[in-house]
Amino acid sequence: MIQSENSKSTKEIILDTAFSFLETPRFTSFSMNELAAKVGISKPAIYRHFTNKDALLDAMENLIVENLSDFLKEINSSNIENTKKSLGKLVEYFVHNPTHINYLIAQMSSTPNYEERLFKKLYESNISFVKKGNENTYLENFRSDIAAFVKHVFSGMTIFFFVKVQEKLRKNSQISETPENFGDKIVNLLLSGLRGTTQKTDDLYPEQISAERQSELISLCKIDQKTFPEENRIFTALANVIEKYKMPGVTVERIADELGMAKSSLYEYFDNKNQMIKSLVNKELQLLQTIIIENSTEAKTFAEYIIVLLASEMEYFSHRPSIIPICGWLLMGGENISEQNKENCESEGSVSPWEKRFPDRVISPDLGFPYSPEVITGWIRCLPIAFLVEAKGKNLSPEKHREGFTLMIDYILNGIK
Repeated sequence: MIQSENSKSTKEIILDTAFSFLETPRFTSFSMNELAAKVGISKPAIYRHFTNKDALLDAMENLIVENLSDFLKEINSSNIENTKKSLGKLVEYFVHNPTHINYLIAQMSSTPNYEERLFKKLYESNISFVKKGNENTYLENFRSDIAAFVKHVFSGMTIFFFVKVQEKLRKNSQISETPENFGDKIVNLLLSGLRGTTQKTDDLYPEQISAERQSELISLCKIDQKTFPEENRIFTALANVIEKYKMPGVTVERIADELGMAKSSLYEYFDNKNQMIKSLVNKELQLLQTIIIENSTEAKTFAEYIIVLLASEMEYFSHRPSIIPICGWLLMGGENISEQNKENCESEGSVSPWEKRFPDRVISPDLGFPYSPEVITGWIRCLPIAFLVEAKGKNLSPEKHREGFTLMIDYILNGIK
């Protein structure tokens, strides 16, 4: 499948160029005029290869599915070594094709039940782990089995998160290149969890915690609705617009219409749409961070801090469900705590006591390079967001949410073996 640029057909060059608009994560799409200009051909010439924009997008998706099929066909639960090798190659594929992972993140973050569409295409490609006879067994389990659903969310988000971490570190010149066997290292964390990839003497080793203590910590993170701050009405309007039109359809005009006010009135507060989203989401993240800081004082060990992180987020989202449609924006990298921001957080007193205890760099779990401990806590904090984004539209009961939450804790600590 690898060819030199000179040997590629016009159709392949068009596809490559379409993906190039996703060098950085984005929800907004490109126009066919932009694509034609970047390829260096006329717009009608593109339509000779793709009848319309939807046909082009479908071809982009099919190319990703074709690549995924090459790796996923080796996955077989009866042969763990083959599974490890296949998953490791899958991670490396995403490392070398960052635009493909950005495409998938954008789709999963903005399209309800998008993963089911992928399962159907993998089924059509005769991938064994989704197919049993003439039945798409993986899709059926995914819809009905909360353990299968959480395992999928955990696996996908773990791979996506750490691929993006190494990409960011390379772009910031913090590492010179992706470490050798990086895919194998991420798969080891995925399958073995923190306990299986750290030693008891390591800073990020999670000590054993009893079920009773876990329940106690979760209860301590409960929030009384009466004490929860009222939601900003512009934020509510933003969430409603995202719910109706998805992230690409968010405009200042639609937010103003939702509020029943003139668009010019919103520009008194914000310069543009992106500034508005960032400002509103940052205020909510600050509220969540305050809750985490208060709750983390109850944690006596790193394992307990993990429980508090997850429980605080899940409790926060239960009181602020309107932010769930916006969570896709967070997963796209619209907001994260970088190492540069960390100093600002510390000066403002918005870093938890546990984060202050961490050293500047750790090497365990092994990612192939030293890194800030906030990489691991950032991974943990992304998992509930991914769970809620993918759970939306599946009508999970409160009991299923709690069960999923408990499973997520177990996978973080012990892996998905």
